Amino acid sequence: MTLIELIFYSFTQGITEFLPISSSAHLLIVEKILHWDISGRTMAISAHLGSLIAVFLYLKKEIFIITININKNYNFKFIINLTIITFPILIVGLLIFKNLDNILLTINIIAYSSIIGGLLLFVFDKFEENKKKTINNISYIEALIIGLFQIFSLIPGASRAGTIITAARLFKLNRIESAKLGLYTGIPTISGAAILESMWLISEFKKIEIVSILIVIIFSALFAYISIKLMLRWLYNKSYLPFIIYRIFLGLTILLFINN
Repeated sequence: MTLIELIFYSFTQGITEFLPISSSAHLLIVEKILHWDISGRTMAISAHLGSLIAVFLYLKKEIFIITININKNYNFKFIINLTIITFPILIVGLLIFKNLDNILLTINIIAYSSIIGGLLLFVFDKFEENKKKTINNISYIEALIIGLFQIFSLIPGASRAGTIITAARLFKLNRIESAKLGLYTGIPTISGAAILESMWLISEFKKIEIVSILIVIIFSALFAYISIKLMLRWLYNKSYLPFIIYRIFLGLTILLFINN
């Protein structure tokens, strides 16, 4: 890939990773339209690592406070909830979906999951908000159900952030808390995926271009950070409606034009 392609690849991943619109869907669409020949999973892993760095940079103060006060009940509850939410997708992803990537990663599936996910978010985003409800005080049962929702993000186009946000809105977390839950759950989920895929990187190390990897990591981190900041700023006074409309429009566009 050329430098421009690497930067555009990073832009696509970074901007879409934590928005409820599916990064995997956009990467596949861009790859097909531009006829990119991307070797193995190197760029995807690098892009996700960059996105992970962006989360740590954006949430660094909150993560620091939680870490140094881990013994306090509300922070301990936060860690337990995060673990419960993450557990289902790690287990199902490792045991089942890991071997279904080639079957599921199709334009048709992306189109339908984008539309269905958008409609579900539209319905649940209308639920009344509980201003006092935070990630710290959702129940363990609610955390488990959110985790089960996240399993559907293994279907390309469903969006990991989108499934988390949709489930969080179901349980009346406000839009900011829902978006932050999407960020926090990305830490263990993306880390787990990166660790699994690192085995492939090690085996292919001699064929890997280190400079290309660094470019993708750096630019993915930059674009993801900007995306997170703009999304949360928008959600202070607005809803998820633009993302919902975009998802439905994207799905319909794929079915009507790209798929022909």
